[in-house]
Amino acid sequence: MSQMKMSRMRRAVAAAMCVLAAGSVAAQQAGAQGNQQNNQQTNAQAVPLPAPQPAQDASGQPVAAQDTSGQSAPAQDTGAGAAVQGGPIATVEVTGIRRSIRSAEQIKRDATQVVDSINADDIGKFPDRAAGDALQRIAGVQVGRDRGETSTVTIRGLPDVVTSLDGNDIFTGRGRRLSYQDLPVQSIAGMDVYKSATANQPEGGIAGAVNIRLRAPFDYKGQTVTGYLENRRQKINGSEAAETRNSPGGGVLYSNRWKTDVGEMGFLFDAAYNKEHWGYPVQWVDRPDRIFSVSPDGTAVRLNDDQPLAPLKAGDTLGNLPQVGGIYNGGDRERFSGHGAFQWKINPKLDFTTQYLGTGYRARSQVDYILGIVGWAPRLNSVELGDQGCDTPQGQICPILSANAPPAQYGPTPYDWDPYMATSAWGVQERTNTHYLNSTLRFRDGPWDVTTGLAFTHSKFIQDRVIVDQQIPNATVGVYTYGADGHGGYASVTTPTSATPLRDPNEFVLRGLVQNWEESLGKQTQWRTDATYKLSEGFLRAVNVGLRLSSRSTSYHSAEAARDIDKRATPRSPGDVFGPGFETLSPGVDRLGGQYYVPSRDFLLDQTDPVRAAYGFPAGLVPDAPNRQFEQRERTTAAYLSARWQTTLGGLDVSGDAGVRVVHVKRKLEGTSRVGNVITPIDLSTSENNYLPNLSALVGWREDLQSHFSVGKTLTRPDFLRLNPALSLIPPTVNAPGTGSAGNAALAPTKSTNLDATLEYYFQGNGYAQLALFHRDFTGYLQDYTQDEIIDGQRYRVTRPQNSGQGTLKGFEFGTQKFFDFLPGFWSGFGAQYNFTWIDADNETRLDVNSDVLTKGRLIDVAKKSHNLALLYEGHGLTGRLAATRRGDYVEQIAEPRFLQDRVVKASTYVDLSLSYELTKNVSVQFDAINLTKEKYESYVGDPVRPRDIRYTPTTYGVGLRFKL
Repeated sequence: MSQMKMSRMRRAVAAAMCVLAAGSVAAQQAGAQGNQQNNQQTNAQAVPLPAPQPAQDASGQPVAAQDTSGQSAPAQDTGAGAAVQGGPIATVEVTGIRRSIRSAEQIKRDATQVVDSINADDIGKFPDRAAGDALQRIAGVQVGRDRGETSTVTIRGLPDVVTSLDGNDIFTGRGRRLSYQDLPVQSIAGMDVYKSATANQPEGGIAGAVNIRLRAPFDYKGQTVTGYLENRRQKINGSEAAETRNSPGGGVLYSNRWKTDVGEMGFLFDAAYNKEHWGYPVQWVDRPDRIFSVSPDGTAVRLNDDQPLAPLKAGDTLGNLPQVGGIYNGGDRERFSGHGAFQWKINPKLDFTTQYLGTGYRARSQVDYILGIVGWAPRLNSVELGDQGCDTPQGQICPILSANAPPAQYGPTPYDWDPYMATSAWGVQERTNTHYLNSTLRFRDGPWDVTTGLAFTHSKFIQDRVIVDQQIPNATVGVYTYGADGHGGYASVTTPTSATPLRDPNEFVLRGLVQNWEESLGKQTQWRTDATYKLSEGFLRAVNVGLRLSSRSTSYHSAEAARDIDKRATPRSPGDVFGPGFETLSPGVDRLGGQYYVPSRDFLLDQTDPVRAAYGFPAGLVPDAPNRQFEQRERTTAAYLSARWQTTLGGLDVSGDAGVRVVHVKRKLEGTSRVGNVITPIDLSTSENNYLPNLSALVGWREDLQSHFSVGKTLTRPDFLRLNPALSLIPPTVNAPGTGSAGNAALAPTKSTNLDATLEYYFQGNGYAQLALFHRDFTGYLQDYTQDEIIDGQRYRVTRPQNSGQGTLKGFEFGTQKFFDFLPGFWSGFGAQYNFTWIDADNETRLDVNSDVLTKGRLIDVAKKSHNLALLYEGHGLTGRLAATRRGDYVEQIAEPRFLQDRVVKASTYVDLSLSYELTKNVSVQFDAINLTKEKYESYVGDPVRPRDIRYTPTTYGVGLRFKL
């Protein structure tokens, strides 16, 4: 028999088995509830199957192979694999990554809203450590990488995403959202990304919502033990002297279930731990600042602030020279978690589930600054002036591409030198503990399906910082602000006594101390009840109602103190003051000359009291500052009513949801605002009502062609951090302004009206192609604004958030995925995923923070074009994924001073590889490489000829061993 005929026979047999399986599952529902993942332990070799027709529950709701958590009344998934509205679970026998992709396709196909998913087996096949890493595998989702970790998630270009855990709010510290780095994939059964909302989902996230489903014991047939061991090594780009170390990790999961006289019970426990040594060099060119009158012979004279903005003599040209510096960020961090779940099927009508998740984070890191404050030098020589990017709102002012800044003493003390050449070290300790406990009871009897649950969250974050500066007086600094690769650096740093003063500890003199700490706490109690009543045949198939009560509180207190040395005293080197061991050679930043001496992180953190004593401070922490305390209490009552409907129009099957969510919020906010030297106590009590209607429809054009349509309103409340008016300051140096940041207690929610439409084609066997259109009209999008403030006689650049005006985001998304089963032999194991998003977005913003005038411009943090492409392989025991993620350029900050030009982040493409091979049915080895192309973050102000930052994302290699028993 030919191979083609054999393939057709296999498909025919498989189709018949699907029909039999669907009926069998419905009949066995009472004894096998929640087992949609029962076949996880089977071999990864699979026979390709045709896409099954979705099963339906009594209300006509399509039922996927996984809970869609937000399609119907029991929006809070118990983790037991509860099907939508209590209907049967259609299990299709497809193994490995193909099965997880198939089940995610089924969720997408059956949902009444726009949703994309990733399921447990897919996650387990790739070397993801945390939730954010796994999310980048979902169409239309892109992640931000910071310090070697996935730190932010964007949906269709927007970063405003709400996170839930089995349908409940989840957060870290004082934020409103989960720190995705803290949740390991070991505990995750799947994740659903909702790009449109329904009434039963928690409000928040104009971009969309991410619901994370935790694993539960009824996900497995019986006793199951799985685990992994791995080691990673991070190649730190941008710093050749950085040390590469091992970063081990591991986890284990145990699950079992038993039949007892009082019903079936199950227990699951998993734990994970990883330790990472990391590095993240940054080279920065400050925003445009000081103006020089540049002569044709390459010399230049600085204009003082009280001088006219004009050339000093005929033939001169105005030029701008920013400051140039860098940071070596590095350290060690640990993350650990424990997750437990208990399920009890009390009787065929009643289920009880309880879940606990605890996560912890510990970090000890350094922030090693190097500062070349050349913009304040009174004179320059060897000036190279650019001829592009000269048009500014203040006239023709061209960027200075390179210059040499000779030393000039401007004051009577030995410290009063321009340029100000210095290094600084921040010793930082951080720790976070988060606890989440959730218990639910689900009752199903006839047309009724009722779930009630109570959840508690407690999250605490603590940070301590000790900062010491040291200066190189009488230094000559050669800088370039725009080099061959479009960025700046140091050409040379010398003194009369050393050609390499940055690596000579005797060239440094001790300068100021800054110490600060903060402690924040977030607590929440939430109770919710969701109910579905299924109706008989007719237009209305089910009615869903629900009530959610939440009490959320957050508190913050902190303190800081700063003191410079007595400049009347004789300068002393840091080593002379504190003894050997105080200074260490930082790995540095290559384009700034490599290594440089800084105070030792460990000395600052372990011997803080002697450091404080040298500056005249008593031992211990800085006393708590009453003006920096902040508390907010927020009580939310939310109720919804929605209906599931189904009909036939012109021979087409049409179904959907219609409903409204009503939200009442009362909040109490207490804190202190400081603007300049004006300190204002804040004590606000507010309340608000919001009505969030939505309508969604699923249209079946053909068996393999369908559309989703939805319209609705959403809102997002500001993070508590951005509401906290307390001002945090980093004091200025003698030549550079200080910096500060604060929240804004008057921030309002961001509100949006959303429209979505899709056209989806599902290939036979597996895969789909989709075109999605979307439109968002929003108001009050949050943006950060920076202005100079004089505080205690010194100038600070202070950044605060404000609501912007009206904005629009519209665009389309094309996505497709397919395994190439039609190819012969080895080639049939290949597959591909591709997603492209195009966005047109604008927003009304303030160019002057003190003005009410709004100007339309680009929406911050949103790229016009984004791509995700992945080549997949599964077969012969091998699973692989080569993925490229490209995010187009986007505006990071509107109207940055001095010339009120936008700060733009350049487009970037990250390439990752992961491979795993099954040594046996139960043991596999894996290899992964993250950021193979050594991609980095790059930004500029106004024009590429005015570069801003380079942030060097590391390249990480890892090997691991996974097992299952």
